[in-house]
Amino acid sequence: MPNARSNKEREDSENMSKLKFAGAVAALVVGAGTPLWAVAAGSQATPTLDLQLKPVAESGQVDHVDVRLRISSPNIDAGGVVARLPLIVASIPTARYDGDALQAFDAAGALPLTLHDEDPTPSGVYRNWKATRATQGDVILVYQAKPREVGPNTRPGPLFDLRREAGGINGSGLTFLALPDTTTVYDISLTWDLSAMVPGSSAAWSLGDGAVKAHGPASVLSGTYYAAGPLKRYPEQQPSDFAMYWLSTPNFDTDAVGQTIETLYAYMSHFFRDDMGSYRVFIRKNPYRSGGGTAQNRSFMFGYNDFAPTSLKALTGLLAHEMVHNWPRMSGEHGETAWYSEGAADFYSIVLSYRAGLIDPEQFLKEINARASAYYTNTLRHLSNTEAGERFWTDPRAQTLPYGRGFIYLVQVDAEIRARTHGRRSLDDIVLAMLEKNRADQPAGIDQFLELVEAEIGPEARSSYATMAAGENIMLPESAFGSCLQIKPHDYRIFDPGFDYRALAGDKIARSVEPGGVAEIAGLRNGDVILSATSYADLQEDQSRSMTVRFTRDGGEAQEIVYKPRGEILSGYMWERAPGKSDADCAF
Repeated sequence: MPNARSNKEREDSENMSKLKFAGAVAALVVGAGTPLWAVAAGSQATPTLDLQLKPVAESGQVDHVDVRLRISSPNIDAGGVVARLPLIVASIPTARYDGDALQAFDAAGALPLTLHDEDPTPSGVYRNWKATRATQGDVILVYQAKPREVGPNTRPGPLFDLRREAGGINGSGLTFLALPDTTTVYDISLTWDLSAMVPGSSAAWSLGDGAVKAHGPASVLSGTYYAAGPLKRYPEQQPSDFAMYWLSTPNFDTDAVGQTIETLYAYMSHFFRDDMGSYRVFIRKNPYRSGGGTAQNRSFMFGYNDFAPTSLKALTGLLAHEMVHNWPRMSGEHGETAWYSEGAADFYSIVLSYRAGLIDPEQFLKEINARASAYYTNTLRHLSNTEAGERFWTDPRAQTLPYGRGFIYLVQVDAEIRARTHGRRSLDDIVLAMLEKNRADQPAGIDQFLELVEAEIGPEARSSYATMAAGENIMLPESAFGSCLQIKPHDYRIFDPGFDYRALAGDKIARSVEPGGVAEIAGLRNGDVILSATSYADLQEDQSRSMTVRFTRDGGEAQEIVYKPRGEILSGYMWERAPGKSDADCAF
C-alpha cells in the first residue's frame, strides 16, 4: 500500500523521481564521450532486444520501475510504429505513458515520437508510438512504469497489472512494457538493476531468475511475469527448472502448494508431450475479496487474500486450470474460441489431476458436478458464443460462460469418440493433434478441430458444435465419464442476484433492483454504492451458498445484506456414483 505521506512530501518525492529519470535519460544522450546508441549502428543477422529493469524503492516500497529497452537497428521509416502498448487489457488499466513519458533515442540523438491510439476492440485499445523521422542504428526506449494503485474496492480481474507488494513488485509485461512489433524474431536479453531496492532483493522472470536470455518475438517479453524484491522461493535451492515466488507471507503451506504444482507440472508435461523446460509460478496477495489465477507463457500467477482461509484442496483446481493453459490453444477471435481454451483447461485440470492421483474419485465427482452447476445456473447460458464474446469484458456471467459451456461440450465430444471407437480413442487424441498443429505453426482453429472430430464420429460433429455455439442445450450421453459414474437429470435454480450484476464490473452503483426480488427484500436499493459482493464463480459452484453484499447509501455507513441469489428452475444434468462400482472401476 502507498506510504502515508503528506501531499508536500509526496509532491517532493515525485519531483525528485522525475529529476532522477531526466538525469538517466540525459546520461543516455551525453554518456562518457560516446553516445550509447552508437555502439550498434549496423544491421545484424539476428536482431537483438535488450531489456533492463530497475525497480526503485522509496521508504521501503517500490515507487516505479525504470525501463530501458534497446532495439537493434529496426530501420523504421518516418511514421512507422516504434512501440505499442494496450491502454486496457481484459478490463485492466495499463501504464499508458501519456504525453512524453516514453522517450526514444537513436544514433542521431533524440527521436521525437507521436502518439496514436487505435480504434477500440472488444479486449481493449492499443496505443502506438510513431517515429517522426527514419531511425538510424539502434533505438533505445526509456520510460518509468508506475505500479497500479489497488485497494479493497478494486474490481477483481486477470492478474496482469504491475503492483507493489511487501517491499517488492510483480506483474505482467503486458501492462507496462511498450514494445516493438511482435513479428520479428529477436535474441532477447533481460537484466535487472536492483541497486535501488531493499537489501537482499532478488528478481525473477517467467523464463528464469536474474539475467536471462531468450529467443523469439517481442511478445515473449509482454506475455510473461516479472517480480523483484525480498522474494521467497520454492524450492530454496537454485537453479531449478521449476520455481515458485512470493513477497507477502501467504496464509497457506507454500511447500505443500509447491510440491503439488511440481507434481502436476511433471504429469501434465508428459501428457502434453512437452520437454519440461523452465516453468515459474508467482503468488500475489490481493487487498480485495478475490483470488483467481492468470496463465501466461510457461508461467502463471495466482492470488489469495486474508478475508478467507486458503486450503491446498481449494487451490489445487485453480492451479491445475492455469497450468493447462500452457498447452491447449485455438487460433481465432477470443469470443469464438474461449470455449476451447477455458473448457479444455477445466476438463484437463480435473482429469489429469485425477490421473496423477492428486484427487480421489469423490473429489473428481465433486469437481465435475461443480462445473455442471456453474454452467446450468448461468443466466446467460443461452447466449451464442458471439453474443457472449461481445459482453465478455463487461459482465462476469459472460466471462464464466465459456468455462462451463466448453467443459460440458468437450465431455460430450469425449464420450461420443469413446463410444464410436469402443474406447480406443478419446478427446485426448483431438487435443494432442491440435497441439501438434500449433507447434508446427499450422492452422489450428475451429475448422481444424471439427475436421479432427468429424474423422472420429462423422457428420454429427458439425451439428453438435453448431448447437453448442448457438447457446442451445448440450445433450450428454449416459456414458460420459465411463461406467463408474452415471448421469441423471437435475433441476437447477439459476443465478439471480436481483439487480443488474454488471454494475460490479463497472461503477458499482446498484441498478435495476427488481421490485419484490431477492435483493430488494434483503435491503438493496437503486443507487446504493456496492463496496463488495461474493464472487460470481463461488456462487456458481454451490447453489446453497448465500450472497453477501456490502454497500453504502447516501454517503452513510457501510451496510451488509446476506441472501440466496436464486431464481427460476431450469433443467440440466449432474453425475452420481453408479451402484456397485468400486474405485477400481473409476479409471478414466
